[in-house]
Amino acid sequence: MNHEPLVSIIVPSYNHEKFIGDAIESLLNQTYKKFEIIVVDDGSDDESLKIIKKFEDKNNFFYSSQTNQGICRTLNRAIREFSKGEYISLIASDDIWHLSKLEFQLKEIIKNPLSEFCYSQAIKFSQDKKIVRGPIIPSNPSEGKILDKVFIRQHVPAGTILFSRKIYDDLDGFDETLLEEDWDFIIRCASKTEFSVVKKPLLFYRQHKNNIMKERSRKKIFQEKRKILKKNRKLVKPHIFLFSISIHFLYDMFLYRIISFFKKS
Repeated sequence: MNHEPLVSIIVPSYNHEKFIGDAIESLLNQTYKKFEIIVVDDGSDDESLKIIKKFEDKNNFFYSSQTNQGICRTLNRAIREFSKGEYISLIASDDIWHLSKLEFQLKEIIKNPLSEFCYSQAIKFSQDKKIVRGPIIPSNPSEGKILDKVFIRQHVPAGTILFSRKIYDDLDGFDETLLEEDWDFIIRCASKTEFSVVKKPLLFYRQHKNNIMKERSRKKIFQEKRKILKKNRKLVKPHIFLFSISIHFLYDMFLYRIISFFKKS
Protein backbone atom coordinates (compact mmCIF):
# COMPACT_ATOMS: atom_id res chain seq x y z
CA MET A 1 0.00 0.00 0.00
CA ASN A 2 1.79 3.14 -1.22
CA HIS A 3 -0.56 5.61 0.42
CA GLU A 4 -1.02 5.03 4.15
CA PRO A 5 -3.84 7.26 5.36
CA LEU A 6 -4.55 7.92 9.02
CA VAL A 7 -7.64 6.05 10.24
CA SER A 8 -9.67 7.34 13.17
CA ILE A 9 -11.23 4.44 15.09
CA ILE A 10 -14.27 5.64 17.03
CA VAL A 11 -15.43 3.66 20.07
CA PRO A 12 -18.66 4.84 21.73
CA SER A 13 -18.63 3.24 25.18
CA TYR A 14 -21.56 2.64 27.49
CA ASN A 15 -21.77 0.18 30.41
CA HIS A 16 -19.60 -2.52 28.88
CA GLU A 17 -17.09 -3.02 31.70
CA LYS A 18 -16.88 -6.74 30.90
CA PHE A 19 -16.09 -6.18 27.22
CA ILE A 20 -14.46 -2.79 26.57
CA GLY A 21 -10.95 -4.07 27.34
CA ASP A 22 -11.23 -6.83 24.73
CA ALA A 23 -12.51 -4.33 22.16
CA ILE A 24 -9.61 -1.91 22.69
CA GLU A 25 -7.02 -4.70 22.62
CA SER A 26 -8.30 -5.82 19.21
CA LEU A 27 -7.71 -2.27 17.93
CA LEU A 28 -4.27 -1.78 19.41
CA ASN A 29 -3.09 -5.03 17.80
CA GLN A 30 -4.14 -4.16 14.24
CA THR A 31 -1.65 -5.11 11.53
CA TYR A 32 -2.18 -1.67 9.95
CA LYS A 33 -0.49 0.76 12.31
CA LYS A 34 -1.39 4.27 11.16
CA PHE A 35 -4.47 4.81 13.30
CA GLU A 36 -5.77 6.75 16.25
CA ILE A 37 -8.24 5.32 18.78
CA ILE A 38 -10.88 7.67 20.17
CA VAL A 39 -13.06 6.33 22.97
CA VAL A 40 -15.94 8.44 24.24
CA ASP A 41 -17.68 7.07 27.30
CA ASP A 42 -21.33 8.11 27.25
CA GLY A 43 -22.03 8.32 30.96
CA SER A 44 -21.40 4.73 32.01
CA ASP A 45 -22.35 3.96 35.61
CA ASP A 46 -20.26 0.79 35.82
CA GLU A 47 -16.45 0.40 35.85
CA SER A 48 -16.01 1.10 32.10
CA LEU A 49 -14.13 4.36 32.56
CA LYS A 50 -11.68 2.80 35.01
CA ILE A 51 -10.85 0.12 32.44
CA ILE A 52 -10.55 2.66 29.61
CA LYS A 53 -8.09 4.74 31.64
CA LYS A 54 -5.71 1.78 31.81
CA PHE A 55 -4.96 2.33 28.12
CA GLU A 56 -4.24 6.07 28.32
CA ASP A 57 -0.47 5.59 28.05
CA LYS A 58 -0.79 3.85 24.68
CA ASN A 59 0.28 5.72 21.55
CA ASN A 60 -2.50 7.33 19.51
CA PHE A 61 -5.08 6.56 22.20
CA PHE A 62 -7.49 9.24 23.42
CA TYR A 63 -10.56 9.06 25.61
CA SER A 64 -13.19 11.44 26.85
CA SER A 65 -16.19 11.06 29.12
CA GLN A 66 -19.52 12.85 29.13
CA THR A 67 -23.00 12.72 30.61
CA ASN A 68 -25.27 10.41 28.66
CA GLN A 69 -26.00 11.90 25.21
CA GLY A 70 -27.00 8.89 23.11
CA ILE A 71 -25.15 7.10 20.35
CA CYS A 72 -25.54 9.64 17.52
CA ARG A 73 -24.37 12.64 19.53
CA THR A 74 -21.50 10.59 20.90
CA LEU A 75 -20.36 9.52 17.42
CA ASN A 76 -20.64 13.04 16.01
CA ARG A 77 -18.76 14.55 18.94
CA ALA A 78 -15.97 11.98 18.70
CA ILE A 79 -15.54 12.55 14.98
CA ARG A 80 -15.98 16.34 14.85
CA GLU A 81 -14.07 17.32 17.98
CA PHE A 82 -11.34 14.72 18.28
CA SER A 83 -10.65 12.81 15.06
CA LYS A 84 -8.01 13.71 12.48
CA GLY A 85 -8.16 10.72 10.13
CA GLU A 86 -8.71 10.68 6.40
CA TYR A 87 -10.84 7.59 7.04
CA ILE A 88 -13.14 6.77 9.94
CA SER A 89 -14.18 3.40 11.30
CA LEU A 90 -16.55 2.48 14.12
CA ILE A 91 -16.76 -0.31 16.67
CA ALA A 92 -19.16 -0.87 19.56
CA SER A 93 -17.52 -1.28 22.94
CA ASP A 94 -18.70 -4.90 23.28
CA ASP A 95 -17.40 -6.17 19.91
CA ILE A 96 -14.00 -7.28 18.57
CA TRP A 97 -12.20 -6.70 15.26
CA HIS A 98 -10.20 -9.16 13.21
CA LEU A 99 -6.57 -8.10 13.65
CA SER A 100 -6.18 -7.32 9.92
CA LYS A 101 -9.48 -5.48 9.51
CA LEU A 102 -8.02 -2.08 8.67
CA GLU A 103 -5.35 -3.54 6.40
CA PHE A 104 -7.87 -5.55 4.34
CA GLN A 105 -10.39 -2.72 4.08
CA LEU A 106 -7.94 0.01 3.15
CA LYS A 107 -6.51 -2.12 0.36
CA GLU A 108 -10.04 -2.66 -0.95
CA ILE A 109 -11.25 0.93 -0.78
CA ILE A 110 -8.05 2.49 -2.14
CA LYS A 111 -8.10 0.35 -5.27
CA ASN A 112 -11.59 1.65 -6.15
CA PRO A 113 -11.43 5.41 -6.88
CA LEU A 114 -15.25 5.59 -6.97
CA SER A 115 -15.64 4.25 -3.43
CA GLU A 116 -15.61 6.19 -0.17
CA PHE A 117 -17.21 3.44 1.89
CA CYS A 118 -16.14 -0.11 2.72
CA TYR A 119 -17.67 -2.85 4.83
CA SER A 120 -17.15 -6.55 5.48
CA GLN A 121 -18.90 -9.64 6.70
CA ALA A 122 -19.30 -10.34 10.42
CA ILE A 123 -19.91 -13.28 12.70
CA LYS A 124 -21.50 -13.61 16.13
CA PHE A 125 -19.91 -14.99 19.27
CA SER A 126 -21.11 -15.70 22.79
CA GLN A 127 -20.86 -13.44 25.81
CA ASP A 128 -18.08 -15.10 27.77
CA LYS A 129 -16.48 -18.02 26.00
CA LYS A 130 -16.02 -16.26 22.65
CA ILE A 131 -17.45 -19.24 20.81
CA VAL A 132 -18.31 -18.41 17.21
CA ARG A 133 -21.87 -19.34 16.39
CA GLY A 134 -24.40 -18.70 13.68
CA PRO A 135 -23.94 -17.84 10.00
CA ILE A 136 -21.57 -15.31 8.50
CA ILE A 137 -23.52 -12.10 7.81
CA PRO A 138 -24.31 -11.01 5.22
CA SER A 139 -23.96 -14.32 3.39
CA ASN A 140 -23.64 -12.65 -0.01
CA PRO A 141 -22.41 -9.05 0.43
CA SER A 142 -23.12 -6.58 -2.34
CA GLU A 143 -20.71 -4.01 -3.76
CA GLY A 144 -20.82 -1.11 -6.19
CA LYS A 145 -24.02 0.93 -6.44
CA ILE A 146 -26.27 -0.69 -3.87
CA LEU A 147 -28.67 2.07 -2.78
CA ASP A 148 -31.85 0.11 -3.57
CA LYS A 149 -30.54 -2.96 -1.73
CA VAL A 150 -29.64 -1.14 1.48
CA PHE A 151 -32.88 0.84 1.33
CA ILE A 152 -34.85 -2.41 1.32
CA ARG A 153 -32.72 -4.17 3.94
CA GLN A 154 -29.91 -3.08 6.23
CA HIS A 155 -27.42 -5.88 5.61
CA VAL A 156 -24.24 -3.88 6.33
CA PRO A 157 -22.83 -4.72 9.81
CA ALA A 158 -22.31 -1.34 11.45
CA GLY A 159 -19.17 -2.42 13.29
CA THR A 160 -17.43 -3.19 9.99
CA ILE A 161 -17.87 0.14 8.21
CA LEU A 162 -14.97 2.32 7.12
CA PHE A 163 -15.70 5.57 5.30
CA SER A 164 -13.94 8.73 4.21
CA ARG A 165 -13.98 11.88 6.30
CA LYS A 166 -15.10 13.67 3.14
CA ILE A 167 -18.35 11.73 2.81
CA TYR A 168 -19.03 12.13 6.53
CA ASP A 169 -18.66 15.91 6.19
CA ASP A 170 -20.71 16.01 2.98
CA LEU A 171 -23.58 14.20 4.73
CA ASP A 172 -23.25 16.26 7.92
CA GLY A 173 -22.66 13.17 10.01
CA PHE A 174 -25.17 11.06 11.88
CA ASP A 175 -28.76 12.19 12.33
CA GLU A 176 -29.17 12.87 16.04
CA THR A 177 -32.98 12.64 15.87
CA LEU A 178 -32.83 8.90 15.11
CA LEU A 179 -32.16 5.76 17.14
CA GLU A 180 -31.26 3.58 14.13
CA GLU A 181 -28.35 5.82 13.19
CA ASP A 182 -26.37 3.26 11.20
CA TRP A 183 -29.08 2.39 8.65
CA ASP A 184 -29.85 6.03 7.91
CA PHE A 185 -26.17 6.87 7.48
CA ILE A 186 -25.57 3.83 5.27
CA ILE A 187 -28.52 4.72 3.02
CA ARG A 188 -27.25 8.26 2.59
CA CYS A 189 -23.71 7.04 1.89
CA ALA A 190 -25.05 4.61 -0.74
CA SER A 191 -26.74 7.54 -2.48
CA LYS A 192 -23.33 9.25 -2.86
CA THR A 193 -20.73 6.56 -3.45
CA GLU A 194 -20.05 3.01 -4.55
CA PHE A 195 -19.55 0.50 -1.77
CA SER A 196 -16.41 -1.65 -1.47
CA VAL A 197 -16.56 -4.92 0.43
CA VAL A 198 -14.18 -7.43 2.00
CA LYS A 199 -15.79 -10.84 1.70
CA LYS A 200 -14.63 -12.30 4.98
CA PRO A 201 -15.75 -11.75 8.59
CA LEU A 202 -13.71 -8.90 10.07
CA LEU A 203 -16.06 -8.17 12.98
CA PHE A 204 -16.93 -10.48 15.86
CA TYR A 205 -20.32 -9.33 17.11
CA ARG A 206 -20.86 -10.23 20.76
CA GLN A 207 -24.26 -11.68 21.67
CA HIS A 208 -25.43 -10.93 25.21
CA LYS A 209 -28.65 -10.15 27.03
CA ASN A 210 -28.10 -6.38 26.99
CA ASN A 211 -27.69 -5.90 23.22
CA ILE A 212 -29.62 -2.74 22.39
CA MET A 213 -31.88 -4.32 19.77
CA LYS A 214 -33.01 -6.96 22.29
CA GLU A 215 -34.22 -4.24 24.63
CA ARG A 216 -36.60 -2.64 22.11
CA SER A 217 -40.09 -3.80 21.19
CA ARG A 218 -40.74 -4.75 17.58
CA LYS A 219 -43.27 -1.92 17.40
CA LYS A 220 -40.63 0.60 18.47
CA ILE A 221 -38.13 -0.88 16.01
CA PHE A 222 -40.62 -0.52 13.15
CA GLN A 223 -41.42 3.07 14.12
CA GLU A 224 -37.72 3.92 13.86
CA LYS A 225 -37.41 2.13 10.52
CA ARG A 226 -40.40 4.07 9.19
CA LYS A 227 -38.77 7.39 10.17
CA ILE A 228 -35.65 6.49 8.23
CA LEU A 229 -37.50 5.28 5.15
CA LYS A 230 -39.77 8.33 5.04
CA LYS A 231 -36.83 10.68 5.54
CA ASN A 232 -34.90 9.14 2.63
CA ARG A 233 -37.79 8.25 0.32
CA LYS A 234 -36.76 10.76 -2.35
CA LEU A 235 -33.45 8.95 -2.83
CA VAL A 236 -35.18 5.94 -4.41
CA LYS A 237 -38.04 5.28 -6.82
CA PRO A 238 -41.56 5.16 -5.29
CA HIS A 239 -41.96 1.40 -5.74
CA ILE A 240 -38.73 0.76 -3.82
CA PHE A 241 -39.98 2.90 -0.94
CA LEU A 242 -43.38 1.18 -0.85
CA PHE A 243 -41.88 -2.28 -1.06
CA SER A 244 -39.41 -1.60 1.74
CA ILE A 245 -41.85 -0.08 4.19
CA SER A 246 -44.36 -2.87 3.50
CA ILE A 247 -41.98 -5.74 4.14
CA HIS A 248 -40.66 -4.17 7.33
CA PHE A 249 -44.19 -3.61 8.60
CA LEU A 250 -45.11 -7.22 7.88
CA TYR A 251 -41.95 -8.57 9.49
CA ASP A 252 -41.87 -6.44 12.62
CA MET A 253 -45.58 -6.52 13.37
CA PHE A 254 -46.43 -10.09 12.36
CA LEU A 255 -43.71 -12.43 11.07
CA TYR A 256 -41.26 -11.81 13.93
CA ARG A 257 -43.90 -12.87 16.46
CA ILE A 258 -44.72 -16.01 14.50
CA ILE A 259 -41.03 -16.96 14.16
CA SER A 260 -40.44 -16.30 17.88
CA PHE A 261 -43.43 -18.43 18.82
CA PHE A 262 -42.18 -21.44 16.88
CA LYS A 263 -38.65 -21.04 18.26
CA LYS A 264 -40.03 -21.20 21.81
CA SER A 265 -42.38 -24.13 21.16
